[in-house]
Amino acid sequence: MNILILIAGVLALVAFFAHAFIGDKEYRALKPVENCPDKNKETWVQVRSGWHWVSVDLFLAGVLLVLLATTEIIKAKTEISLLLSFYFFVCGVVWLYTVAFSRTNNKQILVLGQWIFCFLMSGLIYFGSQANA
Repeated sequence: MNILILIAGVLALVAFFAHAFIGDKEYRALKPVENCPDKNKETWVQVRSGWHWVSVDLFLAGVLLVLLATTEIIKAKTEISLLLSFYFFVCGVVWLYTVAFSRTNNKQILVLGQWIFCFLMSGLIYFGSQANA
């Protein structure tokens, strides 16, 4: 059993549940009123759909990481782990870049700190993959 990969998998699944259910509750509260412009309604649906796309990513990554950590079903453990590590690293860089250049105050860099989660996941997966090598 690969403990670092398992921790990353559990974190991804916890993040999935928070993202899909708590986050969606927040998005439903932002639903545009009926008489607002159609573009606002369309944007809301698009952003909410994108939100749940991330939820799917978190769920599938979590399941894959738990399988990698606890079973022998997947043979290319190191290769898949390195790809997932790279994926989370790139997500962290893009998130941090976007927040840094879109922020209205410096506090937002930490408040919107999902990049920290991404870098943590990338590191856990990378160092866990070294145990498979």
